[in-house]
Amino acid sequence: MASKNKFEIVNGNVHISREEWKQIAEVTYREDYYEELTSVTWTATNGYIKNAKFGLLHRYMMQKWYGKEVLDEMTKRGWVVDHMNNNGYDCRICNLEFLPSRHNVAKGQILDVEAEEMRLHIALNIFKDFTTGLYQISIGFNDNIYFYNAETKDNQLINTLYLLYDCDYKQVIYDAEEILLKYQTEKKFGLGKLNFIDYRCEFPPKIEFTERELDEIVNRDRCFIERDGEIYFVPGKQNWILSAHYKEGWKPSL
Repeated sequence: MASKNKFEIVNGNVHISREEWKQIAEVTYREDYYEELTSVTWTATNGYIKNAKFGLLHRYMMQKWYGKEVLDEMTKRGWVVDHMNNNGYDCRICNLEFLPSRHNVAKGQILDVEAEEMRLHIALNIFKDFTTGLYQISIGFNDNIYFYNAETKDNQLINTLYLLYDCDYKQVIYDAEEILLKYQTEKKFGLGKLNFIDYRCEFPPKIEFTERELDEIVNRDRCFIERDGEIYFVPGKQNWILSAHYKEGWKPSL
């Protein structure tokens, strides 16, 4: 029987949809399981994607990437598969990690709630790069935030901050909570006490807007500007960064 889902490969991921779904489910594409994945019908239940034959989609993905023995052992120990961004439809391998059940519950009550509350100010997400085994925190800034360079004594408006981690996932969660708490209470946060091993910053390009562009940005919520064939996103009153994708293959500087 043919699947009732629609499948589409987009930028290395498989988008899974059905007419009645309000959002698209997503998994990491790999040729060896693509035919199996697309041979069945996936349904949405209580915020998660599942199939009668293969079970929950996020556990299916973990079995494909880590192996059945690892999944069974972690389940036996009382660990669950955590969606790092708290989106049960996002089953990309970069968004999935094993986490003790009690820590998963705590994350759902603290980090997941606060990250969503703060998203229109600072869009914080955690990822795991399967190719390196390292975690990353990415933060897209919707507020006007300045990065202070202690060496040069300069302040510079920042678009995105990336923090690289080689430690336990629980420690990454604690750092993410610390960042959100500091920003909630002080409208700023420091990097000195965090546990990352490397960081990268992305700063806005220097673009001179025309008067027409400025009017459209301010009064009509225009969010894209083209310069020399490049398209630039301009955050505004109704246009926000919701997630900054991780840096694939990033390893610490020597």
